Amino acid sequence: MMIYLILIPIFFSSMVYGIIGFGDALLLIPVITPIIGVKTAIILVNLWGTLPALTNFIKYRDFLDKGYFFRFLLFGIPATILGTYLLINIRLEWIELILGLFIFCYSILKLMQYIKSPSDVEMQKEINSSSPFIILGGFSYGLLTGLISAAGPLNVALLEKTGHYRESFIENFAAIGTILSISRIPFYFIENVFPNELLLVFLLAFPIIILGTKFGHQITPKIPVKKFQIIIFCFLLGISLRSIIASIISLIST
Repeated sequence: MMIYLILIPIFFSSMVYGIIGFGDALLLIPVITPIIGVKTAIILVNLWGTLPALTNFIKYRDFLDKGYFFRFLLFGIPATILGTYLLINIRLEWIELILGLFIFCYSILKLMQYIKSPSDVEMQKEINSSSPFIILGGFSYGLLTGLISAAGPLNVALLEKTGHYRESFIENFAAIGTILSISRIPFYFIENVFPNELLLVFLLAFPIIILGTKFGHQITPKIPVKKFQIIIFCFLLGISLRSIIASIISLIST
């Protein structure tokens, strides 16, 4: 019976995804891992994540930046497939620690910039879809997504640097997330790692995800753009600290 309690954090993580366009995996994986194990949590969250990503993709489709989208996926798709394959045998704590340190440093710098003088922060006025960093970021994001299903902060950094905010940010994040989620699904079944014993919980989660995401959509337009950015980086700061502490504890104890 306790297994069905994971539907509660699924709702709230989906609501967060609906509001800011990412973060469901970052929130959900550490909450449900003690109940079902880390690899099972990553697999299920990857599968569940396809639905809210698709929902956001459809809702904000007019904001799609095709240049960014195709450059990002050029190496993002093969990297995601590689990461998904490696997930089966690789130790994840070192990856989580390195990613956590990167997110922490980046979030601190951005929050200092926004909070020190938020009215003077110059936000990029034009979308830049030609940066070569998009391709490199796509590979890094895809690889980490396949491995730990929580590499969203890399895409956050790239989207902000290329001038995507709020609705545009959510749409392009969702478009990429939808494609990469679909690209790794076959490997879970080819490698026979899908937890068949959790099939009922897996299916029950989908209407909960839709409800949470739709609720989040009602909140997003009420948030000013610069406050939206501050919320994102506060969220990332908390997540990075959790990742750093959890990975260090795990490495020390083994």
